[in-house]
Amino acid sequence: MAEGGSHHHERLLLLSKVKKICLCFLPLFLGYLLLQNTLNIDDPLAVSTGRSMEPNIHEGDILVFRGVRPEEIEVGDVILFEAPEEMGELLPPRITHRVTEIRHVNGDIFFRTKGDNAPLDTYEIPASNIVGLNVAVIPYVGLPLLFAQRPVGIIVILFLVVAPQFRGYEG
Repeated sequence: MAEGGSHHHERLLLLSKVKKICLCFLPLFLGYLLLQNTLNIDDPLAVSTGRSMEPNIHEGDILVFRGVRPEEIEVGDVILFEAPEEMGELLPPRITHRVTEIRHVNGDIFFRTKGDNAPLDTYEIPASNIVGLNVAVIPYVGLPLLFAQRPVGIIVILFLVVAPQFRGYEG
């Protein structure tokens, strides 16, 4: 009978832990949904992964974007865009750069961009590739996410998750 009580107690502890985890992540999830709705964009947040926008945007900064109509974009704005297909193997799928030129050709809009710490991009971005307009930078908050994607970060996280399971183990 005591063994059954112990099993019941363990289930209650597990349920308590699950509830705490949900209560921690629920506000984050709801906040993200609110950001999506308020900023009119599917992906309002991105972590800067390169150095092409230094000194204004650093690797590990969280970038906040809002949806934008191409007609609203001006020279000097920082935009997030899908890399052109022909550059797919050379570039990351999405890039954040500053607009240096806007061209109107037969009713279509094209953007020339440049990283603040990089040479002028050799390609033009069609309006259809624009994802959003940068409206805020949260310095360095994304560094733990970048660390977690590297092999040493994965090992550290696995250690932090697995090691507590062996606490008090007398194998």
